[in-house]
Amino acid sequence: MQARGFIVGKTAIAPSACASIRTNALAQARAQAVEERRRRPIAVLARALGLTARLEAREAAAESSKPHEQRGITGPHGRLLIPVSPDTPFVASALRAAFQGLGGEAAARQAGLTPAAWLVELAVLVALPGAAEQPPHLDVLPRDALSMATLFLPLQDVTAANGATVLYPAPPSEVAARCDWDAMQRGAGGGRTFSADGTDTADDTEGAAEARMRAEFAEDAAASAGLSMPVSSPWTRFSKPALGLGTPLSMALKAGDALWMDYRCFHHGGANRSDELRAVLYATFSEDREEGEGAETMDAEAGHGDHTSFSMAPREQCHCLSEYLGARL
Repeated sequence: MQARGFIVGKTAIAPSACASIRTNALAQARAQAVEERRRRPIAVLARALGLTARLEAREAAAESSKPHEQRGITGPHGRLLIPVSPDTPFVASALRAAFQGLGGEAAARQAGLTPAAWLVELAVLVALPGAAEQPPHLDVLPRDALSMATLFLPLQDVTAANGATVLYPAPPSEVAARCDWDAMQRGAGGGRTFSADGTDTADDTEGAAEARMRAEFAEDAAASAGLSMPVSSPWTRFSKPALGLGTPLSMALKAGDALWMDYRCFHHGGANRSDELRAVLYATFSEDREEGEGAETMDAEAGHGDHTSFSMAPREQCHCLSEYLGARL
């Protein structure tokens, strides 16, 4: 991991466990979608007018053209994040099996993590058919002392066709020292920010114009390929050479394999050009966790504030890496 930013464990988890996690997550997403549809203004109005059956019939007709597994599954830009709990059937055992296949505590140490590291993200990420390729990115700005890593567990075989994760191998310490990332993202001394579409708010700058051109090119490429609109990102402001990225590596993996990635490894989700859902369970561990209700105060100098979880509230960040390593604190 220290040389390339990731390691892979082959057939660490039983494919049957992967299939169960996948089925449970999709069922959870469908149930949530039903509840959200019930709360929509049009659904409330339909109930008031006694037109619920007609509305449901129309929506069922729209879904009937989809394969059964994909019915009720939707998300922005063709991707859906489904938070799961460590108590969800097969999830904790899958994490334990994955770390055992990767080398246990030794794998954690390679990412700068101790058994006391916190579980700060746990979710199933689904790429729907037609999901566009993401731009190369990092989830936080890299620094030398950053101790975070993500475990990816494909819940079915992943290939370039269905949107396998793409990595840009490099030593994490080299990525952290590659440039002044904070200055690069915010504009050295300029205090600039990014608008919703990922471009610089100072839109008369050369960087903003380049970002718009790159984003438009990505949108045109996705449209011509019949893919969803690509997600906006501030990283689109920078070209791959500007980020120092080398040759990309598409991580084709079998269901049950495990990918352990340092948080300083540039990556992106590939385009799903298949007619099937691609689902991956991921778990992120950090030596620090968010402050908030139910969370203890963290040392700001130790790296608190690097990451805001999309799947776990601060009070839920109470599980340690040791639970999945079989190690005692």
